[in-house]
Amino acid sequence: MKNVINLGDLSGLPTFAPPKHSGTLNHRLAHSGNGATQLAIWHGTLEPGGEAEEHVHEKMDQAFYVIGGQCRFWLDGEEHRLAQGGFVFVPMGAPHRILASGADALKLLVIIAPPPEENPAGPK
Repeated sequence: MKNVINLGDLSGLPTFAPPKHSGTLNHRLAHSGNGATQLAIWHGTLEPGGEAEEHVHEKMDQAFYVIGGQCRFWLDGEEHRLAQGGFVFVPMGAPHRILASGADALKLLVIIAPPPEENPAGPK
């Protein structure tokens, strides 16, 4: 169990690629396995051109903070361009999509509440 993590060394952390995502790898930073009960935090990497197709989460809110790279982010059908330091809050039920649009990988901090591990519906 790792509760103190250096984002420069994500080795050994649980990884996954969500459905409807391409060129994407997420590392679980805070999750039920290390004691998180009210939220989940992921470090996400999208390779250039990688994307999360438009989707909706009916049972959870999400927040995205851009650590590095660039993206086009659609929220409720409106396109936004984000780079390092950009932030988006996606309330439950809001359609959203992400496309890594820069020459370098897009790096995101993703915060989800309630955590999908504790949500029987999971991400939709």
